[in-house]
Amino acid sequence: MDAILLLAFCLLIGLIALAVCVYLAVSGALLTLDGLSLVLICLSIGGLFLLNVVWSVYTGEFKQLLARSHKQPPSGEQSGKTP
Repeated sequence: MDAILLLAFCLLIGLIALAVCVYLAVSGALLTLDGLSLVLICLSIGGLFLLNVVWSVYTGEFKQLLARSHKQPPSGEQSGKTP
């Protein structure tokens, strides 16, 4: 479950970084020195975070995590044993 939350967080940060780049391009601030610096930083950060998600999907780790999370019973219910 922790790995799924980590991948969701990575996806969120990556998409936010890409949204900042799109905003700078649309607003026209891309052609300033500050805009170029911010776009390079956002693309680097977004690329690193999204690379983690893409690699997880490519290797099949994400599919295994989802399958494992569906097989686990809820934490309050055990296999019929009472303490």
